[in-house]
Amino acid sequence: MICRRRFVCCVLTFFIGVPIVAIASEPSDPESAIRRMVRANAEKDLPTLSRLMAHDADIISYAVAGRKYIGWTELEKGMREEFINSQKLEIPIHELKVWTKGDMAWYVMELDYIRYVAEESELKRTVLPMRETGVLERRNGSWQLLSWHESFRSSQLGESLTSPSAAVTRSPVKTSPANSIGPTR
Repeated sequence: MICRRRFVCCVLTFFIGVPIVAIASEPSDPESAIRRMVRANAEKDLPTLSRLMAHDADIISYAVAGRKYIGWTELEKGMREEFINSQKLEIPIHELKVWTKGDMAWYVMELDYIRYVAEESELKRTVLPMRETGVLERRNGSWQLLSWHESFRSSQLGESLTSPSAAVTRSPVKTSPANSIGPTR
């Protein structure tokens, strides 16, 4: 009789605990989803980014240096390159404001994109003060990023990044004269 009660308690505990664990791992609101995406980017966690971002072929997003990503495949390629080229990423959020209406959400955010790149025998740190706006949609109960646009917070940033000590050398990228840095994301 005691064994049967223990078994029933164990089974009930398992079935009650499983849904809670599954729900807790997914962001339940758009702000949590955005913060999870930023953390996944800093941790170079492409599977989590993939899960939290829409894979629609016609979605367009804009990044610094004039980069334009169409669809998940282009973005994934850019993210993989950034993760390979940077030794470490830190992305502290300074400000985040989110609005929602039904299954849609949009946000504005200020953050620093801090990347560490190996140069010769040193690890060079570059801080990119960023602004970002974006749109999310709740699909099948999960918030997914549809599109975003990022820019620099400082108009003087372009000047400081072109100096030899701050410039990041990378494979050639199409840039305009005003945006003369390589990919950051």
